[in-house]
Amino acid sequence: MVLYRSLTVGLLGACLYFLLKLSMYAPEPYRESVAAQSASPVTVIDVAPGLDIRLVPSLVHLAPGERITAVADRPVANDLAAGAAIVEQFIEDGTARYIDITVDSAAGARRVLVLMH
Repeated sequence: MVLYRSLTVGLLGACLYFLLKLSMYAPEPYRESVAAQSASPVTVIDVAPGLDIRLVPSLVHLAPGERITAVADRPVANDLAAGAAIVEQFIEDGTARYIDITVDSAAGARRVLVLMH
């Protein structure tokens, strides 16, 4: 009986010791990384089925000072050429499901993803 009590007290003491040691290693609070803060924002435009493809460029809204610089990683000269490239991308490849558009401004670049159903 004395052996059983000694083992029980010893195991209880070991458990308390490890619990105290474990509480010293509390996890640090979550902090956003610098890389996550500097990532360029992405805008997703979901286009309903049956929408006329020629209307897709009008769905891409630009803030003052922004301009489209690339459509599907192909550089474009101006916004008119960008609209034509967007429509051409969908017409040229009838199975196109998305278009990746790069929008540039003085504040930096952002991406616009147009999804077709």
